[in-house]
Amino acid sequence: MGETPAQSDEERRVEELLRVNAELAAEIRSLALDRTERPRSSSMPAARRVSKIVEERDSLAAELEAAHTQIEAARAELDAVMEERDWLQRHVDELHREVTRLRSGLGGLLRRVRARLLRA
Repeated sequence: MGETPAQSDEERRVEELLRVNAELAAEIRSLALDRTERPRSSSMPAARRVSKIVEERDSLAAELEAAHTQIEAARAELDAVMEERDWLQRHVDELHREVTRLRSGLGGLLRRVRARLLRA
């Protein structure tokens, strides 16, 4: 299956968020261990950056919930199809047994001979 542009874009965003998160975690550890005197400057104020990340998290959570709903609907549909398939398989087995019964024995032989005579 090919990857859709939306999936590709989402994967790039996730990778970028993971990268930034790792950088920030390393910076926080350095600050906590007094390896760095002050945090690096940012082009975007921290509060705005956090609110943007929270918005993105909320939208991804909504997408995840929608995906879970779709999965549950697909599972319900799959269960219905499997039940129908099982019923059909039982029906086919029953028909196979009936055909075997009708073809066997003296009655089956007479039916086959009669069918050949009618075809000729």
